[in-house]
Amino acid sequence: MPFDLPAYLDRIGLETCPATLDGLRALQTAQIGAIPFENVLPFLGKVPDLDRDSLWQKLVQNRCGGYCFELNLLLGDALAAIGFSAGQVLARVRMGAPEGGARTHLAHVVTLNGAEWLVDAGFGGQAPAEPVCVSAEDQQIRDRIYRIRFEAESGEHVLERQTDEGWFALYGFDRVDVRPADIEASNFLCAASPRQSFAGSMKFYRLTDRASISFLDGRARFVCGGSKREWLIEEAEDLGRFMRNDLGLGYDDDTVRAIAQRLKDLHLLD
Repeated sequence: MPFDLPAYLDRIGLETCPATLDGLRALQTAQIGAIPFENVLPFLGKVPDLDRDSLWQKLVQNRCGGYCFELNLLLGDALAAIGFSAGQVLARVRMGAPEGGARTHLAHVVTLNGAEWLVDAGFGGQAPAEPVCVSAEDQQIRDRIYRIRFEAESGEHVLERQTDEGWFALYGFDRVDVRPADIEASNFLCAASPRQSFAGSMKFYRLTDRASISFLDGRARFVCGGSKREWLIEEAEDLGRFMRNDLGLGYDDDTVRAIAQRLKDLHLLD
């Protein structure tokens, strides 16, 4: 079906989005805030469908979230509908390691006024809230500093975040041609492989203008400015309220109960 841009913008809380740098920043920030990162389907033993109709129904109509392939494929359709010049990149996740493994993360590079911008609404809590310029020096985004460093040895551009211990590598991406079959294979690997974390660990993450809300295997966290609260969610009823009220997710009661039961089966909840 044709991409319904007004309905998508309504889903993420934007009235309009011009094909400008300000529009690009607003687009990434709004989608991250409205459509949380989560891996419900892989955690429940399912491989997410990546066809456009399935993504639209899940992310827009049913108001659920997803992980990088789902979130960034939807974002890519929005970029094209708005008129941005965007290309897909597959990345090797590092999370502090000197090199990454398989290409298991999807993002976009947008060319705008002669500059390239890394645009990513699907990496979760470590990711920047706004696009990162590929060729610029250190960039302040909210309360964090990011940079993209070209690494000659691997041929990758490496997204890094500054920490108290130094620069922390998030992922590296190159410019190999990305085909639908590549994305499908990476999606299956992430969802089904026991070596990936998505099938054995439940994650939620939502970043709003004022706060970040996260969940990892029963432990929820709310951070707003200098205030932080952490608590344990042990019962399906409490998990459902958290998913709906704090994350804005539209999963039904059966799905919530299935998540809670699997957490208990894996002894992630006592």
